[in-house]
Parts: sequence; structure tokens; C-alpha cells
Amino acid sequence: MGPLQPAVGLRRGAFTEPGRHRNQSAEFDVVVEVNAQGFVDAAWGPRSPGRRRVVLLGDSFVQAAQVPTGAGLGPQLDAALGPEVEVLSLGVPGAGTATARALLRDTALGLQPDLVVVGFLLANDVFNNDPRLDTKPDKPYLRWVDGRLVPWSQADAALSGPGASGLQRGIGALAGGRLWQNSALVRAVGRRLGGAAEARRQVEAGGGLPAPLRVHDPRLPAPWPEAWETSAAILADMAATCADNNVLFGVLLLSDAPMVSAQAQAAEGARWPEAAALDWGFARAEALRRFSPIAPTADLSPALIAASAEGPPLYFPVDGHFTARGHAVAAAAAAPVVAGWLAGGR
Repeated sequence: MGPLQPAVGLRRGAFTEPGRHRNQSAEFDVVVEVNAQGFVDAAWGPRSPGRRRVVLLGDSFVQAAQVPTGAGLGPQLDAALGPEVEVLSLGVPGAGTATARALLRDTALGLQPDLVVVGFLLANDVFNNDPRLDTKPDKPYLRWVDGRLVPWSQADAALSGPGASGLQRGIGALAGGRLWQNSALVRAVGRRLGGAAEARRQVEAGGGLPAPLRVHDPRLPAPWPEAWETSAAILADMAATCADNNVLFGVLLLSDAPMVSAQAQAAEGARWPEAAALDWGFARAEALRRFSPIAPTADLSPALIAASAEGPPLYFPVDGHFTARGHAVAAAAAAPVVAGWLAGGR
């Protein structure tokens, strides 16, 4: 059988059709603006003389479709960096780093950036990079074999992991259509059905604990060592591509609620008793160990941990994504780091 191929291209899920879309749940009700290139962000114009340009790649935490478009990580980072720097956001939900790598070549370099930054979500991105752990059928997967990145084959993925259910494949195909893009009701029903199916398969892949939580398991059960190795290899490939094009490259480590909140950790422990043995700081340390030799890497978790102790919540309790305040805290922590990366490349 041939390599795994993405069914709907590099812009997957909801909010890829240009225009304004309502995104509504019990926790938020916002208008999401999608630009002409199919990303949740303001319109992109030509580069302005004398203005530095940063392209931010990542998953749904970078897309930020749960808050008004201007309140996401990219726009708030843009504001924090001041008028001499602009930040363009290319966020693709559930993407994994293989999709970010493809977007770097397909779109980001054509935007003529001075700096490309990957927002690496520690809770999901290692998991998203291995089809034995993830179950999404509509995106590319790569693996590190004999010193090179190669596509996963359908046969290897099917034999090694839970795979996607027929329901998930059907929802993945639906997500590429206009009905999904333009109907909040269709998206809500699809997410409920697809989310339940994915949750069951994540527990199967995680050996009784949801697979994404295993990133915090310091025992590194199989296939996590290879998933980490692949993640580092993809980032190294992206760093090399940027260097070949005289573009700076850096990685921002993003955290979800259990990584920064004792209350969220307790909730996971109450739901999954095995979570009590997890080390919520392990993934941060492992990412810094593996990624720092490849590219400048900054962990935003300390700022998020400090901010979670008081004030409005940083995350939506059920949805799990950043609130506007979460994006603001992350952007404030990222701004001096990104400014330093730009200054170092002058």
C-alpha cells in the first residue's frame, strides 16, 4: 500500500473558507475571520519596507478560533512587538509538525519572512506526529528512518496503531466541504460524534490512558521515543530549510491547562487514576533537551503557571483552548523572546 496522504490538504477542519464565520459553544460565541489564503488572521498585504515579518506556524492554539480574531496569540504578539514587526498566523487544527513543515514550503517562505516560529503544543504535537497514536486520516505523517524523513505507509500505520474509524474518515471528508464551513450546527454535531470516536481510540492507543496524556509519562513507553525523535527530526528539517533561504527559525513551547494548573491536574487524576503517576513537567524538559540543539527554543510555561494562580482563567474548561487572557499571557511572554531572535539575526 502507498504512503498516507492527506484527504483535504494542508488547511484542514473548520474555518478555511475566506470570510466571516460564527463559532459558538456553551463557552464562547465569536466571529472568526478567515483571510484570502484560508487562515484565521487579518488580511495579509505585501511586505512594508523596513518592517520585519514573522510567520507563526502551529495548530489550533495558533489558529485561535475560540476568541475574536484579533485576540489570538499571533495578533497579540503582533501588537506586543510594536509597529516595526508584523506577525502572520498560519494555524491548522490538529495538524502536527509534518503539516507545519509542508506549510513552510507551500506558503510561509513565499510570504518572505525574516523569522519563522513554530508554536509547538506539548500536549498534542508529539502525539499528532505519529499515526500509531493519532487517528486523524486527513493530514500527512512522516517518520525518521535511516537518517531521513519518509512518509508513513498505510500498511505500517494500520498494523501499528488504532487507525481512524469509518465515522472519523467520513467526518474528515465532510470537513472539507461548504456545509461544514458555513453551518455551526453541522460542525457541532460532527464534533460531538467524531470527538467521541476519537476519544475511544485515543484511550486504546494510550493503553487505558488517553494517548495525549502519555507525553507526560517519563517511562516513555513505545512508540513515544520514536514520536519524539520524529518531532525533533521534522523541526531540524524546517530549521535547515529556513537556513537555506536566509530565514531565522525558532520554537515556542506552548502548554495546555494540566501542564500549568494544579486544579486541572487534579481533574485529570480524578478521571484517570493512572494520571497520578504522570510528571507534568517532563514534556517541557524533554522538548528543551531535544529541540534546543536544533533551534532557539523558548518555554512559555513559567509565565502561564504564574498567571494561572490568580485572575480570569487562561483556558476554556471544557474546550481546552486558550481564552483571550491565555493568548495575551502567552504573547506577552513570547514577545521579548521573538524580539531577541530577530535582533540576533540582524
